[in-house]
Amino acid sequence: MDRTEQKKLQNLQRTLHRKHFERYVRVLSRVLLAHKEWGFVSSISEALASERWDDLLSIADSLSGQKYPDAAEHFAANQISLLIRKFPFPVGTVSANPGAKARAKFETSERRCKRVNLKHQFLDIDRSRDRFSKEMGFGRSWIRSVIGSRPNYKSISDMCDFGPGASIGVHGNATSFASKWANESWSVTPGCLHHGYLGIRRNYHLWESLLQSKNGFVCYDEDYAFKAYLSRLTLVDNNKICFVPKTAITDRSIAVEPLLNGFFQKGVDQELRKKLKKVGLDLRDQSKNQEFARLGSIDDSDDGFVTIDLESASDSLSIGVTRRLLPPDWYSLLDRIRSHAYELDGVVKTFSKFCSMGNGFCFPLETLVFASACVATGCGTPGVDFLVYGDDIVVRKRHAAKVIQFLNHLGFKTNRKKTFLSGPFRESCGKDWFGGKDVRPFTLDYRLDSLQNIFKFMNLTRRSEIVTDFFASVRDVILNDVPEPYRFFRPLPGEEDSGIDTSGDEHLSASSCWISRRSGNWRWKELAFSPCRDYKTLQKVHDKPWLVGVALRGALSIRNSRYKFLPEVTLRRQVETNIVRKGYVSVSNWLPTPFMRSDTP
Repeated sequence: MDRTEQKKLQNLQRTLHRKHFERYVRVLSRVLLAHKEWGFVSSISEALASERWDDLLSIADSLSGQKYPDAAEHFAANQISLLIRKFPFPVGTVSANPGAKARAKFETSERRCKRVNLKHQFLDIDRSRDRFSKEMGFGRSWIRSVIGSRPNYKSISDMCDFGPGASIGVHGNATSFASKWANESWSVTPGCLHHGYLGIRRNYHLWESLLQSKNGFVCYDEDYAFKAYLSRLTLVDNNKICFVPKTAITDRSIAVEPLLNGFFQKGVDQELRKKLKKVGLDLRDQSKNQEFARLGSIDDSDDGFVTIDLESASDSLSIGVTRRLLPPDWYSLLDRIRSHAYELDGVVKTFSKFCSMGNGFCFPLETLVFASACVATGCGTPGVDFLVYGDDIVVRKRHAAKVIQFLNHLGFKTNRKKTFLSGPFRESCGKDWFGGKDVRPFTLDYRLDSLQNIFKFMNLTRRSEIVTDFFASVRDVILNDVPEPYRFFRPLPGEEDSGIDTSGDEHLSASSCWISRRSGNWRWKELAFSPCRDYKTLQKVHDKPWLVGVALRGALSIRNSRYKFLPEVTLRRQVETNIVRKGYVSVSNWLPTPFMRSDTP
């Protein structure tokens, strides 16, 4: 892409950004006008017309918690609700303070966990007072049968790795593997100090970097390596709590872990996932949960499946419950590598929960605990009679009440809005079913402020037949803001934010799409995004031997005169946008018939 075209693209992006909220209001107005036959639309239209944004949010929130007589009304209500509840309104537009609400929710969860800890501390001493003593025993036995009595440290250490997100001491956009390893100090809690070293010891390339002295020689001495390791450490006693957007009303709390804690937690995460998969709970596959939910929406009998969702599940796993359910050696390991305290608004406090979102092993651990609750209450065999994926639980209807009671005993609270125990609707793992029909709405959780976000809207509003029909009248409204040369229709589907997948024959008349005279195949323009390189980190690491390890992890190579054939080190969330030409080599499904090379002069 030449400079003139790049400048035009940048100007268009700035224009789209300036009027993004007006664009959103137009889209929402057209949606409401097209579906005014539903009784709940009038109150939303009035609030929108008078710009009463708080009322708009309140009405939208109430729609999502109601029951509807048929699939069409259910979908329409929830689709309109999601167009409003998840949208990131400009600052000052609504009076809601998402950060304050999320902070209050986090603190409420902490107080709840504190009470649950006291309760289970007492019940652990006097188990005769525990009315769920038998279920606790069954849960403990099942967990031991799944993960074993003792952790396999060799297996865990082989799978340690750095995640893509921020850690204490490594934040902002420079959070790549290279930037974390090249950081001058590695944060770690005292309990995880030796475990972090064990994980590095099992990674040849990281281990070699510790053994290499300043003059370039490699000293294969354990004491030298451990001293070099200690010289890089910064001991911390806590993680840090921050908040990320969730809805227009509330944010989501997440913990930023110390660097080496997160490194070793990743190994535990992979080990637990491997153990769970062996018993029928594959955390890389949500399709089984989705299918069980579909079956439950058809069969509302006692033998049918129902879906259970928990409120603030990650923040409700208490220390007392974890201690009672896990084998002692496993509990001891997880307790050593977790953060025992957190920092919020500059104040450090001790956790009452065992772990929170952001901890590397939180997701498989909560899956393990919830699955043990299902087994303990007689739900049957995982993968056959019930499924658990995080806090998405699917069980047979006849067992649901006891499962909920036992989960409540463990300190977990059912999310009534997302738990469906009767009727024709079920929801699990990103799929909504009403009487066997897919009624999953489109979620607008981003602003329509760029070309790629508009393309994303155009493509995602065609995710299913019901969504396509719902937004049929809106496509022209949003497309009018895009100049004709930048309406990148294409004959074949691609990345959702790089172009517009054709829904019929739009690409036949689009100026950005044409037939190659040479091959007779389609060619088209679309956006391409490339991560921005982190040259600052590259300056630190360009001669490090462990960069081979970075390359082996799948990083591309940089081929330029300054950093030749080095693994690419990129910045998170920063990309360069260009316009590129794409094509394909197969036969087109559309006329004209492809030309043969022999016919081309």
